[in-house]
Amino acid sequence: MNVIDWKSELDQGIYDGSVGIKIVKLAGDAGFSTYLTEIAPGVAINGHYHCHGDEHYHIVSGSGEMRLVDVATGAAREHAVAEQCSFVVPANTQHQLSNTGAAPLVLMFSCPASHLADDRHFL
Repeated sequence: MNVIDWKSELDQGIYDGSVGIKIVKLAGDAGFSTYLTEIAPGVAINGHYHCHGDEHYHIVSGSGEMRLVDVATGAAREHAVAEQCSFVVPANTQHQLSNTGAAPLVLMFSCPASHLADDRHFL
């Protein structure tokens, strides 16, 4: 068993400039992995989508807004999200998570490793 100190891992995490956040891998393999990130108050990740596989989100703390756009139809919707919320972003859905609260928005997300390597598309 490997116990991970989330705070320590986030402090040492590598900044991913393409989406604008630090991302830390907690567990998994190329098929499906779980990551941790933190979004500062007033910050939004850069909107993007993935062609292959869903992405699972779990809000650990904080609050925000998730904007989703269906790539094929352009249909858009927004959802308020907060601590203890979980949801799945389907493939081919542009997503942009914004921290609308006063505290950091901490979340875990799980997806194929390709989402971070070569299956990240920006509109």
